[in-house]
Amino acid sequence: MSVPWRWNVGLAGLGAFLIFLASLSNNPLTTSLMRGLYAFIAFGLLGFFFRVVLQQLLRPAKTLGGDKERAEEERGIVLDMTTPDDDASLSQMMKEQWTGKEEPQSAGFEPLKPPRLVSIDDPNPEQVAQAIRRLNDD
Repeated sequence: MSVPWRWNVGLAGLGAFLIFLASLSNNPLTTSLMRGLYAFIAFGLLGFFFRVVLQQLLRPAKTLGGDKERAEEERGIVLDMTTPDDDASLSQMMKEQWTGKEEPQSAGFEPLKPPRLVSIDDPNPEQVAQAIRRLNDD
């Protein structure tokens, strides 16, 4: 175990000593000693309980692998998924939209192609002036 048994005995002894001192002022010596003994047992058990709980919480996670039976028991506990890198396909799609040239797509999927209202490549000065006038009217 990670924490030795001496920690339990030390905690139990400290608790018993404090309880003995607290009960000594109001009780006879034998009663105070009995309460100290009970406190020693109670604090010892509490220390052991907390030690076990902390060991369970701080234990490293089990790794998958090894025998088949253990893998069957641990099935569904760990989810290991990665997403594919789509950087190349996204940059290609952006280039296609900017240039207006399209390469053949697969038959199963076709991306949306919203209509372009105004071309940025060859702006008409009258349309630009009208757009600026409409924006300034607000």
